[in-house]
Amino acid sequence: MRIKLSEKYKTEREDICKRLISIIELDDNKSFLLCDLDNDTEKQNKIIEMKEEIQKYFACSTISSFKPNFECKRPYLNIVRSILRQQQYIIEINDYCIKYENGLIRKTMKYKIFRSN
Repeated sequence: MRIKLSEKYKTEREDICKRLISIIELDDNKSFLLCDLDNDTEKQNKIIEMKEEIQKYFACSTISSFKPNFECKRPYLNIVRSILRQQQYIIEINDYCIKYENGLIRKTMKYKIFRSN
C-alpha cells in the first residue's frame, strides 16, 4: 500500500506551513486582514511561487488553484487556506471594519490561524 504524503513528508509539510505563515505575517493575535494581503502583490507572488514545491509534499488535486483552466479569484488565499487546513490548522474568518480618519469605513475579512492543542 502507498504511504500517504502526510506521513512521508511530515517535516517538509510543516516547514511549508511555517513559511506560508511567515509570508502573510500574522499579528500578535495570530491573524491577518484580507485587504492587507490583497494589496501586497509581493506576498501574493511569494505564495504563488511556492506552488511547485507544495505539489511535491501535498495532495493538490482538490485545491482549485492547482487545477488547470479553473478560474480562482484569489489563488494565493486559496493555497494558504487549503494547505494549512491539510495540516490541521484552524482558520476562523470574521467580518472586520476599518474606520479611516476621514470617516470612510471599509469592510474586509479577518483571518485567525491557530492550532488546537
